[in-house]
Amino acid sequence: MPDRNESSLYAQVSAMCADARCLRAVLAQAQGLPARAPFEARIHPRDQMLLHSLREHRDAGAAFSQYFAIALQQYAAANEVVRAVFGDARDLRVLDFACGYGRLLRFLGLALPRGQLWASELQEDALAFVADAFGVPTIASHADPARFDPAQRFDVIWVASLFSHLPDALFDAWMRRLYGLLTPRGVICFSVRDVALLPHGVAAPVSGLAYSGASENADLGADIYGTTYADEARVRRAVHAAAGGERPLHRLRRALANEQDLYVAAADPARDLSVLAGFRRGAWGWLDRRELRDGRLELEGWAASLDDGAVAAVELEIDGRVHACTTGIERPDVAAAFGDARLGRAGWRFETTLGARVTQAFVVASARSLTGERALLYVGTVGAA
Repeated sequence: MPDRNESSLYAQVSAMCADARCLRAVLAQAQGLPARAPFEARIHPRDQMLLHSLREHRDAGAAFSQYFAIALQQYAAANEVVRAVFGDARDLRVLDFACGYGRLLRFLGLALPRGQLWASELQEDALAFVADAFGVPTIASHADPARFDPAQRFDVIWVASLFSHLPDALFDAWMRRLYGLLTPRGVICFSVRDVALLPHGVAAPVSGLAYSGASENADLGADIYGTTYADEARVRRAVHAAAGGERPLHRLRRALANEQDLYVAAADPARDLSVLAGFRRGAWGWLDRRELRDGRLELEGWAASLDDGAVAAVELEIDGRVHACTTGIERPDVAAAFGDARLGRAGWRFETTLGARVTQAFVVASARSLTGERALLYVGTVGAA
């Protein structure tokens, strides 16, 4: 259960979810999203993704920003994969499997017509929440893959952050079950944490899959859910076994939140997945420091693109006034974290005087890539120190 401070932070996040300024800031980054109203921003109090951010940052603005930044990036990635594979097809049946409390669904539900999107999840309260909040038909999952029977097939099965949490046997069992639910033209898109991301000093096992029972979700047992790292060869073996032979499989490195790899596997042996070669990860970054002291606001962070290296600009809105700044400050930590020397000067800094009597400022920070993709870096109120 959340502690008292965590509950207070959650209340602050909930207030942000109802704040028109925060919602405008989020939706401004959601490129290609149809203008359908209303946007449902509610976050369930047991949403593990939000709770993880609250515990990491101990700050409502940072947690809100991280939650929605990842949601926006995941939506952009899913949208790009589907468009590349299916073009303008408008009759797709899409399943968001292991949807959690709907971090992605809130955007998919706006992008897809009713009758084309389903959600499935093991946690009963999560499934009830997404049905109520986003109006999406739901399918109860099961701890045993063999007992999961949605009684239909899908053109797209999206599985974010499940295979990055499964022990060895369940990794194969869920791959087999979900792959078997594809239509003849269907694809499954799933994320995996590569063994290259194993903690320093931990060697990758010969099997290609490393599993630990620890995870951010205390509600699920370590026998079915933990933390998993798998190499490409292990993933290919799982897909090969599930399909009963070779099938098209394409790896998109660091395509989910610029951390996990996305794999796209097709049911049709003739499906050409080389169309994904031009996949773009877009802009990414963070606001590391925000301080308002004696009427002077100082902001500092980083922004970059794994596609291009540099971004076009960091855009700032401070109490409604728009500013821009460029990157160029040395950030060897960013380059090291992503293993990309181009990101070594991804840092940026901005300062402005608001007036001695100003005690708080509403800040929106975003990054724009060289080709126009956007990323949310921060939205929230900065109070005087």
